Amino acid sequence: MVTVEDCILGNSALHDRFFATTEILAKLVSSAPRAVSMTQLEEATGRAEKDLTKLCNALGRAGLLRQDEQAPGKWALTCDPSLVTLEDVFRCVMSEQQTRSRKSAAADRAPNDVDLLVMQAMIAINQSVFKHLRQFSLDRLKISAAGMFPSSRRPLGDPRLDDDFGLSISGREASFSPEQIAA
Repeated sequence: MVTVEDCILGNSALHDRFFATTEILAKLVSSAPRAVSMTQLEEATGRAEKDLTKLCNALGRAGLLRQDEQAPGKWALTCDPSLVTLEDVFRCVMSEQQTRSRKSAAADRAPNDVDLLVMQAMIAINQSVFKHLRQFSLDRLKISAAGMFPSSRRPLGDPRLDDDFGLSISGREASFSPEQIAA
């Protein structure tokens, strides 16, 4: 059963390609600047090599990935993850969908007022979607992965490190006088 969360603009196939493409990029971001093999992508995404190859080729045509010259069969990002947004991923997926789609029956007839109205609405919707997706760059994947494993905390003023900054009392020892509180 398909849920609302599994659809982008009411299209579950588009959602699946968008999600799979983002999964590929997530693996590349976490491995950057090293290139990633198809086997690594298969393990990370759980998808078949045939599907991953198609998606990687599409990302290559979109200018987001490149094949590694030193290691054939490996893929790498073409730029810093902060320069790639989910809008870029969505545009890549949409362009592949449009390439695959066949000519519709509506294309054989003369456009009318309804066609114009629906086209204007779709343009406005797409602009809104692109605007929102543009806010999410792939460097968020690196940040969220780093946040999953918090660093161990150490007390400020640790005598093994020179970070004292003149703070010599702990939070429990610090207190304010009644005059300081009133001010």
